[in-house]
Amino acid sequence: MIEGYQKKSSKLPRMSSKNRVAKKNSLTKSKRMASNKLEKEYESHQDAFNRQESLKPLLPIKTKTGQLISRQSDFVQVHKSEDVLPEPKINHEINDTTSAICTAIGFADMLQKREEIIERQKFLIGVTCTSIQENPETKIEKLAILMDLVSDKLQNGEKNALVIRKLALISIAELFKDIIPEYKLGILDASVHKMKKTTITRVNFENKLLKHFQCYLVYCESISKSLLKTTKKIVPSEECQLAEISVNCMCNLLVAHPYFNYSINIVQILAALLNSDSLSVRMCVYNCFVTIFKKDNRFDISLHIVRSINRIVKRNGLNVHPETISCLKCLPIIGTDIDSEAAREKKLKTLETHKSRIINLSKKERKRKKKLMQLENELFETRADENKMLLTKKKSDLVKLVFTILFRVLKVTPVSKLLSAALETLSRFAHAINIDFFSDLVEILNSLLNSKKLGYREELHCIQAVFAILKGQGEIMNIDPVRFYSHLYKNLLTIHAGNNQEDFPAILSTLDSVLLNRRKDITYQRYLAFLKRIAMLTLQLLHFGSLGCLGVIKSAMALNGTLDVILDTETITGSGNYNPELDEPDYSCANCSNLYELSALHRHYHPCVRRLSTNIANGTPSTGPGSLPVDLAKMSAIELYNNFDSSKMVFSPSIPCPNISV
Repeated sequence: MIEGYQKKSSKLPRMSSKNRVAKKNSLTKSKRMASNKLEKEYESHQDAFNRQESLKPLLPIKTKTGQLISRQSDFVQVHKSEDVLPEPKINHEINDTTSAICTAIGFADMLQKREEIIERQKFLIGVTCTSIQENPETKIEKLAILMDLVSDKLQNGEKNALVIRKLALISIAELFKDIIPEYKLGILDASVHKMKKTTITRVNFENKLLKHFQCYLVYCESISKSLLKTTKKIVPSEECQLAEISVNCMCNLLVAHPYFNYSINIVQILAALLNSDSLSVRMCVYNCFVTIFKKDNRFDISLHIVRSINRIVKRNGLNVHPETISCLKCLPIIGTDIDSEAAREKKLKTLETHKSRIINLSKKERKRKKKLMQLENELFETRADENKMLLTKKKSDLVKLVFTILFRVLKVTPVSKLLSAALETLSRFAHAINIDFFSDLVEILNSLLNSKKLGYREELHCIQAVFAILKGQGEIMNIDPVRFYSHLYKNLLTIHAGNNQEDFPAILSTLDSVLLNRRKDITYQRYLAFLKRIAMLTLQLLHFGSLGCLGVIKSAMALNGTLDVILDTETITGSGNYNPELDEPDYSCANCSNLYELSALHRHYHPCVRRLSTNIANGTPSTGPGSLPVDLAKMSAIELYNNFDSSKMVFSPSIPCPNISV
């Protein structure tokens, strides 16, 4: 069957190639005619529509964003009977659309041109900074190019972009940080003094560097004046942004090179900006001064900063922000007793001199050699003593200036916003106050507490300052701090896990002075009342605050074995009922209560809180059941608070990953 079909199909006539081409051309022609017919129908239909609307379609315009905008124009109809053209109809919408298109195209071109200019200027800044860093001595003049980019207008008269001005300011500051030497430069005239060629090159470089550095600081100062509190005019946002960046640049330069030229001028500018209305500017200057206080071993720049702050506080009549005072608490003079240190150095020098005389008299055969060695040692010691005496004098001047500022604040009314910062700083430097002023200062603080115009934070710092005064030389004074115990006991429960837990370190340091250092001066009932209230405080703090409270309780019970009675739930000493709302600790009957808060802390989410509460409940054993690990047992209350602080979103100890069951 298949064979028959193949034979039959082989007999069919075959079409020639000429016929196939003709057939294909006829099909193409028919399709083209059909397409032309459709186009003519569309054009006739469109012409009829346009005659009614008097419009003619044009090619659309494609914008830069890819959007197609259609266009139309007026259609002019020609009449065969009359050779008069009719008036075209004006379409205002078409004109508005055309103008909008032109505006869009022009604005896009402007943006593109602006971006090209900005990119070229960025490239210029990068190339110029790299070139100067490669060889500063020969290419220091290129700093003028960067200074031109900081200005409001370019050399061709066009307005400079804000982003370029910011980048130029920051780039110049970073460049100065790299090429400025570690020593202070002097200005010399190479044409007057005879020098070598290399020396002349170096002197010219240093003179040009100082000139450009001075111009940069003058520009930064002129911009930053808009941030001062005395300015009453409205400053544009662009100028405010530039001013904040200039302040940040000056702070970075002062921290990087505190003893370079014009550092005192920078200090005066930044000290005035501590009273700015901008919080970000105040915090920037505050962090700059704190960093300098911590790393300044010569105390020269620190002394200039404190003097500038003293002038500002005196000139503005205490109408300044708290950051002006609070930065003083970071001065490194906390553990320095100036009078005792000077006496000790004087005594040591007398003993060394006496010892050298005895040795020289007992060995006459080497008398000449010993005298020469003695002379050299005395000269060396004299130079060293001069340096120590100079350093001691600087510290003494710092302390005097700080207390001048603090006492000026304490003399004003208690409603001053600087009082809290002044009291906090006073509590840190109370050891350096002359003992003759202790009684008057304690009376001033007591009057402030009795005025009942202070907030809880001011009261806490006031109590902290009093016990800091009584901790050192104030122990020999006949002052009964009972009234301050009551104020502290009343303010303990004002701290909670909300926004004011940051004030808890002040309470911890005060409790350390009250319950541990002055434990022999506190009565038994008062001691129990404080422990009970501290245990109540653990339930309303975060875990690191609870650990600090438990650290105080553990240390107190380890130093005083009679306090274990508050752990016994079956024995009650004395009569009465515990009154937790009473503000007088001596009459609260805390001996009739127990530390039931420990049972709630056994189920705490933090493992260290559970361990510490178990240790206290078992009587603070050092070994055996309920004992603590060695590293945890050695930590004080302040160390427990700081080491387990999770304010930076870091949980200590770290939470182990859960086991994934297969």
